[in-house]
Amino acid sequence: MRARYILGEILTGLWRNVAMVISVVIVTAVSLSFVGAGLLMQKQIMDMKSTLVEQSQVTIYLCSPHSTAASCAGGAASDAQIEEVRTALEGDVLSPYVESYEERSQEEALEIYQDQFSGEGFVSNFTAADMPVSFHLTLKDAEQSAAVVEFFQGRDGVDEVTDLLSAFAPFIDVLNQSTLFALGLAVLMLIAAALLVATTIRMSVAGRRREIAIMRLVGASNVFIRAPFLLEGAVAAIIGGVIASGMLWLGLHYIVEDWLTPTLGAELITITTGDLLWAAPILVVLGAVLAIGASVVSLNRYLKV
Repeated sequence: MRARYILGEILTGLWRNVAMVISVVIVTAVSLSFVGAGLLMQKQIMDMKSTLVEQSQVTIYLCSPHSTAASCAGGAASDAQIEEVRTALEGDVLSPYVESYEERSQEEALEIYQDQFSGEGFVSNFTAADMPVSFHLTLKDAEQSAAVVEFFQGRDGVDEVTDLLSAFAPFIDVLNQSTLFALGLAVLMLIAAALLVATTIRMSVAGRRREIAIMRLVGASNVFIRAPFLLEGAVAAIIGGVIASGMLWLGLHYIVEDWLTPTLGAELITITTGDLLWAAPILVVLGAVLAIGASVVSLNRYLKV
């Protein structure tokens, strides 16, 4: 009986302030969408860094017959220059930095090149002699890659030294800045949602003062009187959380899975719609906690029971 009464009071309160409730739902949905976007972007950043660390972080390309760098003035890297690179990688100077390395021969480089550009007419114009020998390094600490790059850059026989983490650093910075921007907007929107919930509860209390007075006279408990008001805001916020999850699903499906993942590759872009299985409950619970907290503050101020 009490549960039916509380449910009826919730529906009555929502209907009496339907315009305000819709505002709460919209603002909560938008704010929680930014929160969810920030959480997903942080997961993407961590996954990307982990992927880059697991892969070869620094690649040393030796001179090929077509290299134009000043260090390649003598043409393709000689056997002696290749051996120098091997010796350096296994020596005491780089041992604190290099975990392991893989040497890729000209024949292996040609095979990879043919796989990457299969179907293109120009592929048949290249032979193994046109490809560079390369060394792919896995470091003990990816953050110290600059020391390894500096060691080999400009050496005779070395055409180019690439740092995978540095190459993707601008993209990671953009994600970090986007995360901060999204979370900043989310905080502002959550504050607005909390104020709207408090206003909605205050209007509900004002509209039902006569009923509240009667309940107090018949000995209703504080919890029984307050429960409908607390749940009103929670219901509106939960609906907002569900809508936010739906908006994130659309973004993940059409922007990430259909466009970004095919463009950058599934190895780097790891977030999918499946991540909503853990993100959506967080958003719904956060919305409910926010609304209940705002309701408690509002009730303590406007409902003296």
